[in-house]
Amino acid sequence: MTALATYEDSYPAMADFDPGLQLGHDETLALGVKRVAMQQFELAASGFFDGEEVFSEAVHGLRKSMKRVRSLLRLVKSELGDKVYRFENASLRDTSRMMAEPRTATASVLTAGQIRDLYGEYLADRTFEEMIHRLETRRDVIHVRIMEDPALVGRVVRNLEKAYNRYASWPTDPEARRVYGVGIRDRFESVGPGLQRTYSRGRHEMVIAYRRPTSENFHAWRKRAKYLRHQMEFLTPVWPEVIVGLALTLDRLGGLLGEDHDYADLLLLLRERPDLCPEPRERSLFLALVTQRRAELRVGAEILGRRVYAERPSSFESRFGEYWGSRQQALTAPLDTLAAY
Repeated sequence: MTALATYEDSYPAMADFDPGLQLGHDETLALGVKRVAMQQFELAASGFFDGEEVFSEAVHGLRKSMKRVRSLLRLVKSELGDKVYRFENASLRDTSRMMAEPRTATASVLTAGQIRDLYGEYLADRTFEEMIHRLETRRDVIHVRIMEDPALVGRVVRNLEKAYNRYASWPTDPEARRVYGVGIRDRFESVGPGLQRTYSRGRHEMVIAYRRPTSENFHAWRKRAKYLRHQMEFLTPVWPEVIVGLALTLDRLGGLLGEDHDYADLLLLLRERPDLCPEPRERSLFLALVTQRRAELRVGAEILGRRVYAERPSSFESRFGEYWGSRQQALTAPLDTLAAY
């Protein structure tokens, strides 16, 4: 392996993750958090200038970027302080919610199509086609209404620009916190509490979800799993041999729980708008198939969840503390010491 070899060369699974979303090999924590957050704000805002034909992708990109940054805020919450954290988290949450309606409308079409594709060989021709067509029409109407509301899109972009400018002012110098009282120190204690909190909350939400299997409880677990997944992606270079596998498992877990959540949203929509599937027998069939699929998803999620949350939260934090310490030793060790191994 040459000196220019990347993590992706050593660990092929890393190809599934964007290196730009990870803490740099010799990058300080403050600089890494700031760089990734600002990159996400810029990326999310740019999507709304790419034209109407990619509006769905812009909405999806916005919500995904907001989740990534909110995950980082949770990771370094102890350094930010409650006041800054609450303000920034609420700001990003509210910005994302501005585009919740078009996102849900798009998801309803995709979700209905998934059921048709999964069970299509057992269904009569054109089953669910009318429902999907009506869902597509509803989606298009919502998208046009949002796109023709420049004030709403303008608020989203302005919120992103304001956030970008706020984060641009965050100090990254290691001495900034001592001098100015603000800043993210480059030490494991800056991320350890946030990491344990995210892991612990996810572990707890999983138990609650299977004790009281409501859509709300599974959605609450899904959010915690997604936060941890983004945190793992950011921290991957700390110990890639282990973290890559965990990040991939969390990615799959989030996918299963996300699909379950989309089905819950679609069923709620059909209860409120039965005209979207006007044939009662077809609506009953769709409900039965969705119920079957959600049961399968929840079995798969439990298997993955038990792997992810097998440790006690304190042990999970301690293990990552060891990884962080090893990374720091490798970064500061003299070259002649490394050559001896």
